[in-house]
Amino acid sequence: MKKLIALSLLMFLMACEGKKDNQEVSEVVRPSNTAHHIPEITAVFDAHGGFDTWTSLKSLSYNSGGSKTLVELQNRYTRIESENQTVGFDGEQVWVYPASENADRQRMRYNLMFYFYAFPFVVGDPGVNYEVMEPMELAGKTYNAVKVSYDNGVGDSPNDSYIICSDPDTNKMHWLLYTATFGGGAKDRYSLIKYEGWQNFEGVMLPTSLQWYSYADGEVGEPRGNATTFENIQVSKEYPAMSNFQMPEGASVANMPEGN
Repeated sequence: MKKLIALSLLMFLMACEGKKDNQEVSEVVRPSNTAHHIPEITAVFDAHGGFDTWTSLKSLSYNSGGSKTLVELQNRYTRIESENQTVGFDGEQVWVYPASENADRQRMRYNLMFYFYAFPFVVGDPGVNYEVMEPMELAGKTYNAVKVSYDNGVGDSPNDSYIICSDPDTNKMHWLLYTATFGGGAKDRYSLIKYEGWQNFEGVMLPTSLQWYSYADGEVGEPRGNATTFENIQVSKEYPAMSNFQMPEGASVANMPEGN
């Protein structure tokens, strides 16, 4: 791996095994800034391997729902391949290939499942706020609860909020309550996900199953559909080839809908 300086950033040339050409990758690592973390959220991160361990990783991939997702974790470059469509994020634009008249819909969807999947670590970055709540009872058990919100201008949906519900004995996350305000969703209407099948990958705990549940008036209802499962999960401290994320010729750009 050879170093070069380009565009005022230190870049790597990465010799990828099985690739015909070298690909430029950024050495700028997502900062492990933990000064804003409160003890209650740190305990959750630690129960899942630690926030510093997470920020040392460079790539994550998995298969789920008939598609394969690859994420470069430092900059969140993304590629999602399904049978009839590929969606990517090259650091500036979300793109859809082949070109589609409905490409703008992917602006919200392209990283939605990754975001849910990578909890709790995705809410460890700067610009995130934490509030300790009273313990919550879900399905007959009491959990510690930390509410997560965002500073203005952080992400595509800064008005979203989350409540991480963790086991009081192990601090491991069991449930996630969330609002979805992108596209005009209600700020106070929570949906509910149960996280199961945690496994260790390169020192971090990642789930193998997410099950959505009906939730109203503080009561957990029936499961909503089948669980979303994750297979062929791989994480690495090596950067993926950046050609994975480049927008191909003829792709559509997914723009932000008006009002967001």
